Amino acid sequence: MTKKRKAARRPQAGVRELRDRLKTAEETLRAIRAGEVDAIVVARARGEHVITLAGAELAYRILFDQMNEGAVTLTRDGTIAYCNRRFADIVRTPLARVIGAPLRRFVPPAEQPAFDALVAAGHRENRRADTTFRAEGGALVPVSVSIAPLQLEGSGDVIGVIGVVTDISERERAEELRNRLIQQAVTAQEEERRRIARELHDEAGQSLTALLVGLRTIEESRTITEAAELAQRLRAIAAQTLDEVGRLSRGLHPGILDEVGLPAAVTRHVQEFAQRHGVAVDLRIEGLDSEVLPPALQATVYRVLQEALTNVAKHAGARSVRVRLVRDKATVELRVQDDGAGFDPAAGAELAVGDRHFGLQVMRERAALLGGSVKVESRPGAGTTITAHFPVRRA
Repeated sequence: MTKKRKAARRPQAGVRELRDRLKTAEETLRAIRAGEVDAIVVARARGEHVITLAGAELAYRILFDQMNEGAVTLTRDGTIAYCNRRFADIVRTPLARVIGAPLRRFVPPAEQPAFDALVAAGHRENRRADTTFRAEGGALVPVSVSIAPLQLEGSGDVIGVIGVVTDISERERAEELRNRLIQQAVTAQEEERRRIARELHDEAGQSLTALLVGLRTIEESRTITEAAELAQRLRAIAAQTLDEVGRLSRGLHPGILDEVGLPAAVTRHVQEFAQRHGVAVDLRIEGLDSEVLPPALQATVYRVLQEALTNVAKHAGARSVRVRLVRDKATVELRVQDDGAGFDPAAGAELAVGDRHFGLQVMRERAALLGGSVKVESRPGAGTTITAHFPVRRA
């Protein structure tokens, strides 16, 4: 082949290549005008660069922007080619600064190796994992990320990945609250067991010891009259012990709640308290006749009343107590007010656990399990008022 013929073929090849490029450019321009393209990825020596086309609004973009989850599309090297507004909100970064940035920029360094592995696996198949993003300003945001391959229609070639990002902060807060309430329930249960153990030892245990000593004394009696007198005393001790055991039994589970409900149980407990401790009690109950409260709410109100009156007996030195139990449509309010010594609630938080303040904490924990609250108002020398509120939910 002569040099002249080779020179003639080069221009022809160049023309064909130019025509192919023009055809590709025309097709690209047509797609842009038709709104089928919203970003162009340009290959450069330093990596791919994303150019977002102004005004290229696609129907799917409108849909994505209405999602509660963040949505991103990534090029093969992990650059964000598109994201919706929700994703920008999650990472707290303006949308214009998110597009074109590498997604791993929003992942803390410690999480990046695992995240890179997730994205790499997402080029082959759908993957999901919980991780943490770092928002602008450094705040950490717990998220759930789902990654799937992104393929062109009619082609098996993977050109990137699409990701769906869900902010799970609320879910984690709910889980944390659940764990805290479980811990509070366990704490309240253990304190209840310790209280019952103390009462068994201090009251029933001592009475039974007195019975044993008395029975031994009867054996040593010299006359029937002396033995009869001892037996009469022992019978009184046995009756007292039986009352104490019955009271402890009601403390474990007040059966009267099952039989006649909360008002009667409260009335009986207040009367027993007044008789046992010689304290005048003014009791008022309102709004509890029309509808029976749920069992869990009845039990919790009763337990808080028990704990409040126990604190009065142990610490207040009160002469009188006012108890109010009132229900309206939405709430139940229990108020226990004494005229005793009072204390400083602010200083009380710093005192050792195991005294009055542990009882207050148990009351708060019991109320919190049902979405309620306990407020303590007190001043040294001015008595104490404990007010508990509980939301009413139908049984």
